[in-house]
Amino acid sequence: MVSETTGALLRRQPRQDRSEQRLELILDSLAALIDEVGYANLSIAMIAKRAEMSGPGIYRYFDDLNSIAAALAKRNLERFLENAAARLAEETEWERGIRRAIDVYSDMYRTEPGFRWLRLGDMIATNLINPEQSNHEVAARVAGNLFVERYEVGYRDDLFAHIEVVIELIDSLSARAFVTNPDGERFFLDEIPRIVVGYLDEYLTRSLADSVEVRHLD
Repeated sequence: MVSETTGALLRRQPRQDRSEQRLELILDSLAALIDEVGYANLSIAMIAKRAEMSGPGIYRYFDDLNSIAAALAKRNLERFLENAAARLAEETEWERGIRRAIDVYSDMYRTEPGFRWLRLGDMIATNLINPEQSNHEVAARVAGNLFVERYEVGYRDDLFAHIEVVIELIDSLSARAFVTNPDGERFFLDEIPRIVVGYLDEYLTRSLADSVEVRHLD
């Protein structure tokens, strides 16, 4: 089913299951072609041929190649947020939850066509879901809310900002891990959770100590 955020990129909203299936086919075709020939070498005609549709059939839904790529990037971002949130919610300790969310991101590099190039969508647009928030900020807020609700981490004004740093670290180091190795270079994949967990642990420990000190002063 086409999400509301993906639908916002369309020239025409699908009204039947058949139309939604065509949209998914267009996105799947683009994703496969990105892996095969690279985004710079793509054209609407190539997508139409892969999807077994006409060019006008593609333009019925999308204005141009960038709008199709944006819809695909948004779909990838939504899938990551959904799967990562599910993994975080399954754990009772935030350290294990973060490690599982990192695994979700690595698995998308391995299994989601086109993801290596699109990642969380910044190659196309930095605010795919919320026009007032970057893609990384959206992801940080999803994770931050789970930290507060699931792991009983007290809310702090800078919590989302610190988790956004974590998202940036995961994104950048994951990109490096998969530059030449389709399975990801083990050194970088092992370093990601070590760095991320250490960073968050230091922040949360420091924040807890600061809050205790404030209570004593009161």
